[in-house]
Amino acid sequence: MEELIRVSLENDMDLIVAHKRSMRLAELAGLSLAAQTTFATAVSEVARYVMEQGSKPVLILSVLASAKQQSLIAAVEDSHLVVANPLNQGLLYAQRLVEKLEITSAGSGSRITVYYSLPSSRRLNPTRFTDWRSQFTTDQPVSAYEEIKHKNEQLKDLALRLQDSEQHYKRVTDSLPLMIFTANQSGQLLYANAWVHEFTGASLQLLNQTKWSTIIHPDEQAGFWRHWTRQAAMGQPFTYECRLRRKGSMVYQWHLFTAQPIKSDPGKIAAWTGFVVNIDAQKIVGQTLQANQELIQAKANLERYQQELETTVSELNRSNAELTQFAYVASHDLQEPLRKIQTFSDLLVVQYGANLGTAGTDLLSRMQASASRMQALVKDLLSFTRLTAQMPFERLNLDKLVADVISDLETIIQQKQATIRINSLGEIQGNGLQMRQLFQNLVSNALKYSRPDRPLVIQITATVVAVNELPVTVTQNGSPHYVSIAVEDNGIGFEQKYEDQIFRLFQRLHGRKQYEGTGIGLAICKKVVDNHQGSLSVRSEPGKGSVFTVYLPFSLN
Repeated sequence: MEELIRVSLENDMDLIVAHKRSMRLAELAGLSLAAQTTFATAVSEVARYVMEQGSKPVLILSVLASAKQQSLIAAVEDSHLVVANPLNQGLLYAQRLVEKLEITSAGSGSRITVYYSLPSSRRLNPTRFTDWRSQFTTDQPVSAYEEIKHKNEQLKDLALRLQDSEQHYKRVTDSLPLMIFTANQSGQLLYANAWVHEFTGASLQLLNQTKWSTIIHPDEQAGFWRHWTRQAAMGQPFTYECRLRRKGSMVYQWHLFTAQPIKSDPGKIAAWTGFVVNIDAQKIVGQTLQANQELIQAKANLERYQQELETTVSELNRSNAELTQFAYVASHDLQEPLRKIQTFSDLLVVQYGANLGTAGTDLLSRMQASASRMQALVKDLLSFTRLTAQMPFERLNLDKLVADVISDLETIIQQKQATIRINSLGEIQGNGLQMRQLFQNLVSNALKYSRPDRPLVIQITATVVAVNELPVTVTQNGSPHYVSIAVEDNGIGFEQKYEDQIFRLFQRLHGRKQYEGTGIGLAICKKVVDNHQGSLSVRSEPGKGSVFTVYLPFSLN
């Protein structure tokens, strides 16, 4: 709000002055004659009422220019005014003439303010306000009375300003919600308004002693004083943005320091005067706008990456399909030559074994063993290529599924004299064929790597855990709970550093002479668990056995 002129209201002549000044303001604002008259009439009605009810009323003509509103404002205030309710006819009439009539308390008295909106096409700016003030000053008085009164007021004002200019400056600066200061060449404060202490909680002396070290953010203190020293040496204006801590809080807010040199003699700086403005909101807006731009760019990049990913996934799916088909055909076609090799070698043993001699029979036996290993490898590889995530899922009773697996392995379990202990495993959604392969390989693995010096015990247990309590990372599929299935044995175990290696294709920790196998079994287990959006981990120690733990999505419903 820009105040333009004040008119004291003491008699009827002052009412005429108030009306003329209101008309003049409306004219400067570009209003029509009818609008000028309407605004001035409303002001006169309010002024007449306050003169009748108050003691020493004052009319203040102002203008409000913001992005949301442009208005002419006339406020009449009096330190002893009490506005009766309901409003008298004059105030009601004034209220009908303007957009808003507002009554507020002003100390022990009241203020009556009228607002008259200006067209949005009429753009106002500070330069125009300065011109209007000048015109109010230079305009010819409306009467001799006004001229005499104006001269008297000027003389009184000049006398008051001469008497208390220093106190007036202090009162003004103390009333402003920003820090105002005067400093010497080294940055020591000579004067600081009340807001400096209000914000920092520190006295002028303490700020000088500490060089604002408890107020300015530690990251910006060195830069602040380095910049001050440089600007002061050159006699150039000082501007610096830094964070300041409000008293009684550890919260830092962005502020703008601005200081100008005051020269007493040419080339000599007497002091620096400046102010500190809170710009935290502007900083936040700026950072938000920057973040929004970065977000828009990130979104565009994400969309591009998504398209590239979709293309890559499509190519990968096609490649995987071709690879699966190739592996299946290759594995299937390899089995026929192997069967012939085994058949012909059997015929050689039966029909010509006696003629081969010991060396020939040994070579033939090795050939048969190699063919058998190759056939087992092809069979396992074929099983691995058939594992796909697109196979249908159904509700599976794990207790029944594991019982069937144990039944299939009954012969080797009896040979190993193994003890199998199983608690209730519950139900999950999954593919029956793949889950059977999972448990068959895990149990077979425990049976294979048993210790000959003690009875083998295999323990299969299951517990339900919340997704946020899982000790491993799983692919999130929206399931709030997972079933943790542990297959524990007291076999030979292995060193934990081989945890990742054992789940890879064809990876073995022992030679074929010690333990048979193709090195595909645990890779199949890992593939099955991945297809079910779960996780597979192992904990082992040489000589003490192993614990393979499977985490699978689990529904409580």
